[in-house]
Amino acid sequence: MKKKFFTIVALLFLLLQSCTTKKNMLYVQDLDKFSNSTLNYAATKIQPNDILKVDISDLNPLVSAPFNLPTASNTNNSVDMMKLSGYLVTPQGNITLPVLNEVNVGGITPTMAEAKIKERLISEGYLVNPTVMVRVLNNKFTILGEVKSPGVIPFTEESISLLDAIGLAGDLTYSAIRKDVKLIRESNGKRLIYHIDLTTASWMSNPDYRIRQNDVILVTPNKLKVNSGGLITDPIQVLGIIASLTVLILLIQNN
Repeated sequence: MKKKFFTIVALLFLLLQSCTTKKNMLYVQDLDKFSNSTLNYAATKIQPNDILKVDISDLNPLVSAPFNLPTASNTNNSVDMMKLSGYLVTPQGNITLPVLNEVNVGGITPTMAEAKIKERLISEGYLVNPTVMVRVLNNKFTILGEVKSPGVIPFTEESISLLDAIGLAGDLTYSAIRKDVKLIRESNGKRLIYHIDLTTASWMSNPDYRIRQNDVILVTPNKLKVNSGGLITDPIQVLGIIASLTVLILLIQNN
């Protein structure tokens, strides 16, 4: 009887080893080491299929009116409606503006696009001192895998932090591997893949790890989740199953 009991205890111990440990669960465990570290930001560049809002103004609204798309006074100014009336960036990186026609903005930042459009307005003799505003309307990222709410998530900022993105997806699940979150980005015709360890804070100062338009975040499940075929999603479930099996075996042995 004792031999069988110790066998059960040993089996219980081995199964517990597969459960997620505190070291693998906690975010940025060495955060204090990176206190007061310098923050760096990388400006987002305009990509094909971006939808841009371009506003051109002047001291005299009548002078700048031909360079803007006409808008009705009762138009719904929601983001979705603005997307329908925005400027779609072609695969070649061009947008077509009233009067100016094609302007190439692909691969440059919105600020650089503003300067480029302003320079054309002045150099071609249309306006003397215009104000130009360019903004990307369809910022979004995709997050898949071990998060509570996977999917395509829009955001209004130029870029957001990786922790912001995870928060928008409802946080990672217990089964997520936090030491190897993958970030996929398409930039200048190339696909870049980053591997990020969320248990350390060393990545937080890297501007490449800020989430930008069209980024994809992949969160891989741990071995327990994979081996269970997705049936077990929480380590607490494992403990409950093990405890129930142990009690059942002991009852059978006692009878």
